[in-house]
Amino acid sequence: MTEKKPIQSCSRCLCDTTISTIRFDEKGVCQYCHSHDILATQFADAAVNQKNLELMVEKIKADGKGKDYDCVVGVSGGTDSSYVLHLCKKLGLRPLAVHFDNGWNTKQAAQNIHKLTTKLNLDLHTHVVDWEEFRDLQVSFLKAATPCIEVPTDVGIHGTLFRTAAKEGLKYILGGQSFKTEGTVPKVWSYMDGTYINTVHKIFGTKKLKSHTNVTLFDVFYYTFVKGIKQVPILNYVDYSKTAAKSELKEVYGWEDYSGHHYENIYSRFAFGWYSFHKFGIDKRKVSYSGPVRTGQITRTEGLEKLKELPDVPQDIVDYVVNKLRLSQAEFDAILKSPNKTYKDYFTSENILKHMKTPAKLSIKWGYFTPVLYEKYFDGL
Repeated sequence: MTEKKPIQSCSRCLCDTTISTIRFDEKGVCQYCHSHDILATQFADAAVNQKNLELMVEKIKADGKGKDYDCVVGVSGGTDSSYVLHLCKKLGLRPLAVHFDNGWNTKQAAQNIHKLTTKLNLDLHTHVVDWEEFRDLQVSFLKAATPCIEVPTDVGIHGTLFRTAAKEGLKYILGGQSFKTEGTVPKVWSYMDGTYINTVHKIFGTKKLKSHTNVTLFDVFYYTFVKGIKQVPILNYVDYSKTAAKSELKEVYGWEDYSGHHYENIYSRFAFGWYSFHKFGIDKRKVSYSGPVRTGQITRTEGLEKLKELPDVPQDIVDYVVNKLRLSQAEFDAILKSPNKTYKDYFTSENILKHMKTPAKLSIKWGYFTPVLYEKYFDGL
């Protein structure tokens, strides 16, 4: 019988050896903290951040002159994307709000999107994916037995943003990513790749993907270098606090909280808070709390105390997901008991990525990608 190794934790954040690819330096600090420090150094000077923000806003306005909009903002009803819309209007930008509706929105999320777009007088483009098609895709990923079951949504969001920006002739997608308030999800826990989606669905799916806005590596290349579309993590340029953002959104728009990271979506709540935890022993709160720990918004001790409580996902949420996916209890139990796998058990574009480290670094330097993507996708390659 193989003896279980004791869990080793990072001496600085909450990440530990439940992340199979984690590495520690001689001081016990993990690579995710070092990645954070790289980003923190890049955005360390508040005056430089403000100047760069002003220059970026001027450029976005100039490039959008004569068009109905000057940028695209993805909205989910969550804190970060809602605050990006709020910030855009404060900066005088003219964003088109874009939402990817996968059929799992909470009531609060839908209301939050409506409240902000109405009060800010913004147009909203919603891409509604065909439910039967998407249900089949989500079941495919459950049968694949990897932790990446929200990848179809994440990739679909990016695909919708790229396609909408290209259709409107816009060059900028403003995102709600913030290394200050959340950590980077390890690649082994959530590998986003359109080729990976096609592979899994070809093996386990039954319906042709038509309405799902998939994005392969070649699509990313096309939209980025042919269409010239840049992804801008605008929250990294401002003094952003999720707690303060929630308070401001509530006061200004009557925005409603939804109790957890990505819990504005029912399936995300199930995926991150229940499925990953119970099937794989993955607690993604270790990542989402590590960002605030690294920036001093909460102490490491406070973060560890939060982790002592089980993720807040009641059984009725799990039952709702299983029923909506039209899985029998026996089918769902079989999925839970199936051997655990990772994205490496399937054909993906990772081998191509290995040869693109230098172009990726240049793309980040030129502002086409956020550094967070490099730190995640090229880690260990």
